[in-house]
Amino acid sequence: MGSVLPPKPNAYGPGFVQLSSTVFYHESSESSNPSGISTTTTTQAPDLIILAAWMNALPKHVAKYTSTYETLFPSSRILVLVTTTAHILTQPERQRIKDLEPALSLIQGIQPHEKVLLHAFSNGGASAIWTVARTHHARTGKRLPVSKTVFDSTPGSQSYEISLAAFTVALPKNPVVRAVGGLVLRVFLGMWYLYDFVTRSEKFIDKIRNGLNDMRLFDVGVERLYIYSMADKLVPWEAVEEHAREAEGLGFKVRRERYRESGHCAHLLGDEKRYWGAVVEGLWLGKDRSV
Repeated sequence: MGSVLPPKPNAYGPGFVQLSSTVFYHESSESSNPSGISTTTTTQAPDLIILAAWMNALPKHVAKYTSTYETLFPSSRILVLVTTTAHILTQPERQRIKDLEPALSLIQGIQPHEKVLLHAFSNGGASAIWTVARTHHARTGKRLPVSKTVFDSTPGSQSYEISLAAFTVALPKNPVVRAVGGLVLRVFLGMWYLYDFVTRSEKFIDKIRNGLNDMRLFDVGVERLYIYSMADKLVPWEAVEEHAREAEGLGFKVRRERYRESGHCAHLLGDEKRYWGAVVEGLWLGKDRSV
């Protein structure tokens, strides 16, 4: 899989090539292993890792995951998809698809024998994957070609309070700017929710929830791991478990890793060995684990 655009300097670290404003790509790397989990052999490693970051994720935070993947799977390619507030609130879908075009091209080029690990974070990452899956299906008539899936802190449920809290996280720390930005968000979200109510439109998060269990887009034979926390204030753990049960009812094989105290998209910080054990040893390598 080649680069779509010439390399541009970016904040995701050495080896990453910026393919568009929201797509970053890394060929492969060789590195040491500080994680405590053995580096896998090339035959066990994913050929491609797709990491869909949470909304407004800082590169240095995403790097905590990409750097470990580089260590554990040095032969794997890594594709990072970025989502911002604008993508969710104001960007037309045709522009979002245009920004994701390099990723769509790479995914369409995946060969049948290649193994792909999908790792999506929060509703921002889930929305990107949902858009990619729908567009890929519309163009090829095929499901997203992934082998295993991780859903970290997603999918949630939609309410005015949760939406406001999620979008407020990205506001500048300056108190004046934050106050003005918060007011604008309240007005915008109020209009959004009023529109949905008046038009009886399906809520945005509900579209994502239904989309992630759409068997036209996702292969029911692909095992998935839900990582979530009872302390998450942005994505209720009950909403994640409900989605996992719905997936099981459709025939998906589901694993769960439920934390008690970690915050939103912060489960790795609480117990790194447990986190990567669930992702790599449990899901990817299919080993039985006891926590």
